[in-house]
Amino acid sequence: MIGGKRIFGAAVFCALLAYGDYATRQPLPGLARITMRIRAEDGRPTGLRLRITNSAGDYFAPLGHLPYPDQTRRNANDLILGDGQVTPLEVHALVYDGAEVDLPPGRYNFHANKGFEYETIDLPVVIEKAERSAVTLPLKKFADFEARGWYPGDTHMHFPDPSGVRYQMECEGLRVCSLLLLKSGYKTGRPGDGNFENVEHFTGKLSPVSDVLHFVKVGEEFRHGLLAHLLLQNLTSIVWPVSVGGLRESGVGGYDWPMMLDAADDAHAQGALVSWAHWPYPSLEAPLDIALGRIDSIDLLTTGDPFKHHPILVEVYKMYGPRVYSMAPIEVYYHYLNCGFRLAISSGSDKMGLNPPMGSARTYVKTDGPLTYDSWIEGIRKGRTFASDYPLLEFTVNGQLPGDTLHLPVGKAALRVHARAESLEPYDQLEIVYNGKVIRSVKPAGAHSTATIDEAVEVDRGGWIAVRAHGRKMLEYGATWWKMPVLAHSSPVYLEMPGRPAPSAESARLFQDQLDFLERWAEQDAKFPTSENKAEALRRIAEARAIYEKLARGD
Repeated sequence: MIGGKRIFGAAVFCALLAYGDYATRQPLPGLARITMRIRAEDGRPTGLRLRITNSAGDYFAPLGHLPYPDQTRRNANDLILGDGQVTPLEVHALVYDGAEVDLPPGRYNFHANKGFEYETIDLPVVIEKAERSAVTLPLKKFADFEARGWYPGDTHMHFPDPSGVRYQMECEGLRVCSLLLLKSGYKTGRPGDGNFENVEHFTGKLSPVSDVLHFVKVGEEFRHGLLAHLLLQNLTSIVWPVSVGGLRESGVGGYDWPMMLDAADDAHAQGALVSWAHWPYPSLEAPLDIALGRIDSIDLLTTGDPFKHHPILVEVYKMYGPRVYSMAPIEVYYHYLNCGFRLAISSGSDKMGLNPPMGSARTYVKTDGPLTYDSWIEGIRKGRTFASDYPLLEFTVNGQLPGDTLHLPVGKAALRVHARAESLEPYDQLEIVYNGKVIRSVKPAGAHSTATIDEAVEVDRGGWIAVRAHGRKMLEYGATWWKMPVLAHSSPVYLEMPGRPAPSAESARLFQDQLDFLERWAEQDAKFPTSENKAEALRRIAEARAIYEKLARGD
């Protein structure tokens, strides 16, 4: 603590030196120094995302932030692309109560946001003379999901360090963040070389930067450039070797062993959560791991439009061959659900640099009891989730929440479905999806794009029901694969009807086809340490194949 203010770490220390009590210089002649007051509704100091412009649209950076970021002068609180270009998002700064800015007299607009639940601030400010003054940025929630027990978090990030995460997550309206260690094979010459990130921050415990309102813990992304990237959250120890395979992921010795399944087993033995990163890029091992019950959730909304298969990521991960590789990510997810596999939806930003923003895609989780890191993780495991890049969802079926199971009598059953969405960013429709098909759709209206469905629907077999809100507007976060539609999607409510599951034959045949490619890869191309390892991989594939063969027969 310095001067009664909390320091959130080296990533923002330089910026804080320029704020409030830390200022040691006067503004240049002709400039006014403006102090910003940023308080939550309960009066406590907090942070937000801010963009200050004049009547001509010129951007003015607060003290400690770069006005025009570039690759050689990067600030952890300014948003730029990895190649040094300014992001297509308008430049802004993440600032805390007490931040200051020097401005010449004139007319300005202070545009600010804090997460998905607060009203956007558009505050006109007139500065008449060069003197000290203050501007209050009023925060007001238009939707309070936390009061209902739903808490937003980011499952997937690699930047910045924990103290910087803690600072940024408050400015972005997040309550939980998983910072993940990884090993990258880029810019290396030999299999096994590479560089680790965030290993120094791993303790197996909650990060000390956490407090009673914000929770940060370091987990792991276990990677293979063809098979999968898995998110391992709430670990107590690192799952080695962190990456396997060749130079892209820089696995030890270049071996394609251990498999993703082994990493999932190690994580589950620690009580951790296993999620599929940036679904489905890459996913050759997915039909194996999902059929054998190793995956708890998929991160649906991290990269690209989930209604389209992305050609750049297809090329990056060499996703050629299986029919399922030509399908949209959301459609592939639905096929797994139709096979009867229970997979929650989650999401995170995959923040690896100054762009994309933390929480650009996030997971809302309903916890059992007070929010803790553990209760948030367990909420994902139970499927009490929706993933969002702006819309906020309510969803029940016969009063049951996502992740719950309804047991239905044989025959036709009438279900009461309630769904509601509202959003700061506009979307086009709110939809009810039953076994992969849209059965109800309504358009939103009003200032917050509010839409509601509250009616009876008739079903004649088991399976699943979920809700989604989405539209044509694209949110651009820099790289092509980070252009996402305004979208939110819930985890399913599951329906059990004796002898009448969701139709699975078509879906099962898709994954049989993918298993054929996985098997040929294991037999002909994969590099195993021993012949016993290869035999074990083929045995596991055969075990999964038997499951899909049964589903394809309709047994």
